[in-house]
Amino acid sequence: MTKHYDAIVVGLGASGGIIATELARAGLKVVGLEKGAFYKEQDFLTKFDEIRYYCRSAMVPHMRTDPITWRSNNKKEAVVLPWASNKLGLGDPFQTPPSIGTGGGTRSWGAASFRFRESDFKMRSLIVERFSESALQDDTTVVDWPVSYEDLEPYYDKVEWELGVAGKPGNINGEVQEGGNPFESPRKRDYPMPPLPRAGADKLFTEAARKLGYHPFATPTGIATIDYKGRSACTNCGFCHGYHCHVGAKLSTHELVSAANKETDNLEIRQYVRVFKVNRDSSGHVHGVSYFDSEGNVVEVTADIVILSCYALENARLLLASGINESGHVGKHLSIHNYGWFTGIMPEITNPFMGSLQSGSVLDDLTSELIPDNEEGVLWGSPINTWTGDMQPIETVHSLPPHVPKWGKGLKDWLSENYRKLFKMYSQHSTLPSEQFYVDLDPKVKDPFGQPALRITHDWTEYDRKTVEYFMKIKRQLAREMGMKDWWEDSPTPNYHVTVHDTGTHRMGWDPAASVVNPYGEVHECKGLFAVGGGQFPTLPSYNPTETIMALAYLTSDHILGRSAVGKVEKMEVI
Repeated sequence: MTKHYDAIVVGLGASGGIIATELARAGLKVVGLEKGAFYKEQDFLTKFDEIRYYCRSAMVPHMRTDPITWRSNNKKEAVVLPWASNKLGLGDPFQTPPSIGTGGGTRSWGAASFRFRESDFKMRSLIVERFSESALQDDTTVVDWPVSYEDLEPYYDKVEWELGVAGKPGNINGEVQEGGNPFESPRKRDYPMPPLPRAGADKLFTEAARKLGYHPFATPTGIATIDYKGRSACTNCGFCHGYHCHVGAKLSTHELVSAANKETDNLEIRQYVRVFKVNRDSSGHVHGVSYFDSEGNVVEVTADIVILSCYALENARLLLASGINESGHVGKHLSIHNYGWFTGIMPEITNPFMGSLQSGSVLDDLTSELIPDNEEGVLWGSPINTWTGDMQPIETVHSLPPHVPKWGKGLKDWLSENYRKLFKMYSQHSTLPSEQFYVDLDPKVKDPFGQPALRITHDWTEYDRKTVEYFMKIKRQLAREMGMKDWWEDSPTPNYHVTVHDTGTHRMGWDPAASVVNPYGEVHECKGLFAVGGGQFPTLPSYNPTETIMALAYLTSDHILGRSAVGKVEKMEVI
């Protein structure tokens, strides 16, 4: 007899790992379906291998097995991601969907752990109030969120204390804290751990920033700076983003699902399976999923609750492939980040290969609604972040200034002179959701199992270009004040259109006609089906999305278990 589960969780990353663990520990029988490996401790011990993890993309999807296509507009033919493909079907891990396997993107993330600000949940209202309705383009689909910062604050707190985030608070219960971010929204208490040790170049940045009137603060990170709940403190190894953590200092939901699997009889994990369809009964209620196992066999598994917790792009693909799009909003409202990379050479050694990329500081003076009036017409601001460590040599070679040769003596001489003096800054301009940019199923390209590939329709707009250029001017001011000898900048309209911060493809809201899921992540048209993660976001603020994804995962878990305090809550019936 086929085993029936209380819940199926598809994808055990930032959101799925939390939800699967919470439900299993509450007594529900859960099966977690993971496209990648169920990692073991020995997988993390020998991880200092840039060839394996960066060049050969060991943890991220390959375009040969998980093709995604792209076109700049709906009049063009889509092609498999040209910036993320080569003869092996591999790409830069920063420009493909995040890692697969237990923990998902939290195995390979840089661990920046920002809360969104109060204003980020009211983007449309605040833009219209300040600039008028006419400031928004006609095809813009910007909306306010159906939940507020106050709704999510207890869940942000839970992420930071249950899972472990290091940082310096800036606002506790309305009182500004010295040394923290003076622009952050009020929090109920401190972080559980102090920030990471500062990189050598961070002092130069903070001094320059203060001279220019800014308020630098330490980047909050999901990295243990002291031994915390079984996690060892960071060793500053310098192999963080794109890599496993060999000492377990970096927060990963892999540890959650692994512990729940060992400590309860309620969480079964199936690895190397590819879900291709959500199944519904005659009444429209979800009753399970179908997947291909590692040998290509079709397997059906049943449950009364199904949680799609893959990356935003894959969640949209699964919904569309399953014929779930009654509202017409699945795949719409795509929002991504443009990083505006800025790299320079300092007059002194910075040792950028040491420590985490988050061992620097951030400026929030120009974030969200704090953006000053400007000639470029920027409506919503961004932090300016620093990248002070975790720069491996091969990755560095791929972002050299244009005049440096890519081989030979010229390359060797430049690296010998400058590699140890590098310093990076970046912003995170958020594209505004628009009717012209979306994802759907490619009518021609299929994966090796015959399933349609996801197709991205996106291009950078003139507004995007002007916004990135606005923040480049600030970075140049900082560079001059820091005494940089030379610097080079990424194009404000770069060639990538996947950023590991892609959101909005199954937008949440209370109105079923204008959204795909409610704020708990439950799909309006299919009782018992949830689609969670960054795809829920109605808009994308300029911060890294992971902590908010995790906070929403705790909200979804509480809703399923009857504990949520947001909106009208009824405990779901598990038959």
